Amino acid sequence: MRALSRALLRRGQRGQILILTGLSLIVLIGAVGLAVDAGRAYGVKARLNAAVDAASIAAARALAQGADEDARIANAQATAVRFFNLNYPTDFLSSTPSAPTTSAVREETGRWRVRVSATAEMPTTFMRVLGRTELNVAAMGEAVRRDLDVILVMDTSGSIGSDFGTLQQAAKNSFVNKFNSGVGGDRFGLVSFASGAVVDVPIDKTANRGFDRPTVVNAINALTSIGPTASAEAMRKALDELNAVPAANRSSLRVILLFSDGAPNLINGTFLRSTGSTVSGNLDSVYLFGPETKPGEVWAADQRFGPFADYPDINRLPNQGSGNIPLASFNNRRGFTGASYAQPYPYENNDCNSNKAARNMLENIANSARGQDIRVYSIGLGANLNALEVTICGYDMANEKGSTIMKRLANTADSDTLNTGQPQGLYCHAASSSELDRCFSTIASEILRLTL
Repeated sequence: MRALSRALLRRGQRGQILILTGLSLIVLIGAVGLAVDAGRAYGVKARLNAAVDAASIAAARALAQGADEDARIANAQATAVRFFNLNYPTDFLSSTPSAPTTSAVREETGRWRVRVSATAEMPTTFMRVLGRTELNVAAMGEAVRRDLDVILVMDTSGSIGSDFGTLQQAAKNSFVNKFNSGVGGDRFGLVSFASGAVVDVPIDKTANRGFDRPTVVNAINALTSIGPTASAEAMRKALDELNAVPAANRSSLRVILLFSDGAPNLINGTFLRSTGSTVSGNLDSVYLFGPETKPGEVWAADQRFGPFADYPDINRLPNQGSGNIPLASFNNRRGFTGASYAQPYPYENNDCNSNKAARNMLENIANSARGQDIRVYSIGLGANLNALEVTICGYDMANEKGSTIMKRLANTADSDTLNTGQPQGLYCHAASSSELDRCFSTIASEILRLTL
C-alpha cells in the first residue's frame, strides 16, 4: 500500500508540474510578446511622431499661400496630408495609419497655431495569447507660424542700368511672391529710392493683415533706374512705416530688406545757409571724386528723382539729420574732419564730411531698427561693391567697400561691427544680375524659416 501511495503521489506531482509549466509558458510567452509588441509599438509611435511633426511644420509654411484664410487653411490641410504620407511608409511594421487631422487657427496675437494628429493600428504577434490582437498608437504635432511685417527697400539709382529689368523680375518672383497676400496674410510694404525716397506701397497699419500682391507687383513694374543713392532716407522711411503700425497691432516678426548696388551718398536733413535761412532735402555728396570742396546740391527728398538746386553757402552740417538720426558714426568707424565745434553745426560741409555723414546715417538707422528687434537683411549687386577702391578721406577697402557696409546693416555673423545683443540678418552678394533670383529667394526662405 505504501508503495502504491508513493507512486500515486509522484504521478500527481508530475501532473501539477505540467500544469505549472504550461501556465508559466503562457506567462513567459505573454511577457516575451509584450516586450516584442511593445518594441514594435514604440517604433510605430516614433515614426508617427515624426510624420505629424513634419506635417505640422509643412502645413504652417503652407499658410503663406492662398487668397484668403479659407484658402490658406485648405492649402495647409492638403500639405499636411502630403507630408504625412511622405514620412509614414506604407505598411510600416504592419501598421495601418489613419488619415491625419489638421487644424489651423489664428490666435488673438495674430499667430497661427497648427495641430496635426493621427493614429495607427498595429496587429500584435505573441500578445494574441493574452487576447490582445491589436495596439492603437496616437500622436500629435504642433507648429506656430509667427505673423510678419516686411518692407522691401529697392535701390533704383542710375548705376543699376541694364540690370534693372532683371532686378524687377527677381524682386517680384523670388521675394514678393513668397509671402502671404490677401486678407489676414502678411503685411508687406515697398519703398524705393534714387535721389529721394518714396513709399510706393504703404504697409497696412490697422488691425487687419495682408497685402494686395498685384498692387506691389505693379509698383515694382513702374520703377525706373535713374539718379544717385539716397539709401539712408529710404531706410528711415521704411523704419517709420513699421513703427507707424500701432504697438498692439504689430507683428511678432518685423523685417526690412534693403537692396542696393552701391554706398549711400546723400544726407537727408535741414541745413543752415550762410544767409541765416535753411533748406531741407537730400544733400548730395556726388562731388566726392571731383574738384569741388563745398558740395551744396540739394535734391527733393520725397521724389525718387526730383528737382535739385545748388546751395554753395551750406557751410556746415548739423548734428542730426531728419528723424533725429545722428550724422556721427554710432560705431566710431568714421570720424569727421575739419570740425570747428561751434554748436549746433560742428561739421564743415566738405566732400569727405558729407560722404561720411551719408554712410553714418544709413548705418545709424539700421542700428536703431535692430535695437527695436527689427531684423535687417541686405542684398548687394555688382562687382563694384567689392572692387571699387576708395583711397580718399581715410577710406580703404577694409572698412568702406559696399559689402562691408551691407554686412553692418544686416548685423551678419562676419560683420566687423557684429552686435550679438541685436537680431542677426543675412547679406547676399549677387556678383551679376543672374544671381539676383538666388539672393532674393535665399533671404525670403530665411525670413519664412523664422516665422515658425
